[in-house]
Amino acid sequence: MPAPAVDPRPHRTPKALGGLAALACVACCALPVLITAGVVGTGAGVVVSWLPAIAVILAVLAAGTWWLGQRRRACSCAPKAPGEDECGCQGSGNPLKITGAGRR
Repeated sequence: MPAPAVDPRPHRTPKALGGLAALACVACCALPVLITAGVVGTGAGVVVSWLPAIAVILAVLAAGTWWLGQRRRACSCAPKAPGEDECGCQGSGNPLKITGAGRR
């Protein structure tokens, strides 16, 4: 499994949360009209009072997950030769040496 910082695939979480926030906004505006028209029962009126808060929370979560995803991918670059700059950081000239003197 590739490391998350190197994974070039876009994440679906911000889009899903944004879509749910948009759906909550539409429902917030549509439910009072549907209740008045008699299409939906009056029990849906309880849900209407919570929908603006749910929409705001989902929008904030979508923005936060998008921002974190962009921040994680901002410094993912291809491996370079030792001594070259890697994402604004100076690469070490001494590569890590792995020996067989580990635990047994």
